[in-house]
Amino acid sequence: MSRTIDPYNALPKYNQLASILRQKIEDGEWLPRTSIPSERQLEVIYSISRTTIREAIDHLVRQGYLYREHGRGTFVSPQKLQKGLMELTSFSEDLLKRGIQPGQIIRSLNWVDAPAKIAQKLEIPTGTPLLRIERIRLGDNIPIGLQTSYLALSPEQAISESDMQGSGSLYRILQEKFNIIPSEADETLEVTLATPEEAVLLEIPEGAPLLLSERVLFAQNRKPVEYVKILYRGDRYQYFVRLTR
Repeated sequence: MSRTIDPYNALPKYNQLASILRQKIEDGEWLPRTSIPSERQLEVIYSISRTTIREAIDHLVRQGYLYREHGRGTFVSPQKLQKGLMELTSFSEDLLKRGIQPGQIIRSLNWVDAPAKIAQKLEIPTGTPLLRIERIRLGDNIPIGLQTSYLALSPEQAISESDMQGSGSLYRILQEKFNIIPSEADETLEVTLATPEEAVLLEIPEGAPLLLSERVLFAQNRKPVEYVKILYRGDRYQYFVRLTR
């Protein structure tokens, strides 16, 4: 790939510059959370206008390669967290495998009557008591996702906030405390946009892309035990799948 701007190229200059800067990030020349050269420096290096430079940077910010901090500059975004579509792992396991410290902020933990949609997915009557846990999921203390779990447990299978704080992993609690072993799951994925409330909780702009995951977890006896909805920051999370022929 060319490292210079070609004035005769049909590709717009801002697009050429965005490709050059993106390549620096992907090649590891610019490391995560380090600042990139200023607009003035880029202007000198590539002999293009500030307007074109801003367009290129805006483009990379939207794609999740860069982020801005007011009064400080523009920085390289941390690498996106990858999760395989064929892997049944918890959020905490995903992060620990990548050397990232998982964390959580518990927003609520209480018993609720099962709404019709969730009751259907968990194969229980509408109105059955479910344990609902709402959390902000963190990676190295940065908000990455919003998670709401509905658990089909009996009243004596209570999970306390201290349990959650002590373990961090709901899958581990289910297995160690109740011998409920997460074995299979049905999951759907779609893209959505951050509402004003979601944007505040995840520290992102309103309308930013989110990855919505809805999962039904089955225990070792093929009985549905959890319905969970997770909203991942689109700039910090991605799924991958290996296809064979």
